[in-house]
Amino acid sequence: MDADNRKDSLSEVIFDGMAMPPFRPLRLHAKKRFEDIRNLDTHAEDVIISSYPKSGSHWVWEIVGMLLRGEATYVKEGKESMFLEALDDLDTIHSMTSPRPLNTHVPFRWLPRRHVENGWRIVHVVRNPKDVAVSMFYHFKGSGEFVNSESVQFDDCINRMLSTAPNQPYGGWFTFEKDFMEHSGVDIYFVLFENLKRHPKAEIKRMADYLKISCSDQLLDDIAEKCSFTRLKEADDTIKDKTLYKEIVLGANPVYQGDITKVNPKSFFREGKIGNWKGHFTVSQCERFDAFYSAQMHNCGIKMVFE
Repeated sequence: MDADNRKDSLSEVIFDGMAMPPFRPLRLHAKKRFEDIRNLDTHAEDVIISSYPKSGSHWVWEIVGMLLRGEATYVKEGKESMFLEALDDLDTIHSMTSPRPLNTHVPFRWLPRRHVENGWRIVHVVRNPKDVAVSMFYHFKGSGEFVNSESVQFDDCINRMLSTAPNQPYGGWFTFEKDFMEHSGVDIYFVLFENLKRHPKAEIKRMADYLKISCSDQLLDDIAEKCSFTRLKEADDTIKDKTLYKEIVLGANPVYQGDITKVNPKSFFREGKIGNWKGHFTVSQCERFDAFYSAQMHNCGIKMVFE
């Protein structure tokens, strides 16, 4: 659906040409929150994990956290504890000890300026857009963040991803990713979801090298095992404290009427497969998507893996 004619099935926040989830800080004053993120006082030891939504940031946040701690152990806090757009109060970030694995979905232009200008560490996660569309669809349906999300159809997600109209989710996958890829002069480490899935140990080693973290072979094995899809989903279901995420959802969707006991979001770890799009796209949808992708990404410096 184009932004101008779609029904208000999702109660989104519109700012700077982007549609975003109705997190309380964005709903109350999106401009202030984005400016606060851009002006955030980060430290040289911090790592910013950046991605378009539904690209694997929960997964990479866990990996980076283990690398920074030097041990393959889970913490009860989820990435929401350092999610810059959604935290009610960004001052909580200042009370945390560096190195901090901060995470965000803001476009490149809104990343913390101090961090970018000083060439401090940024890990950017990229996933093929067909699988992103599928994951986005299920997120709309099951996260609890959106009003009337039961009316969303898969074709809606595809149409919005292929639209050049303003106010697409976070400005749209193509605009979002091209903007990161075009800033070749900035020290950004690109992690491809598909490569990490197929070669976890090797990709974690490359990530550690970028972060200038020395890792034993055993630690790499342990992190790869603890951060496998099955183990992370198990940890998400049994170890992670979901209170903060429930509070974020509660602030985003009035249907819960302020009652946190009514919030029961589905796991962030749904399937985590490469090529899951093949079970969702019709032939017509695939042809439209491929044509749009070729037109938009013909000069792309990163080769996407679709299956």
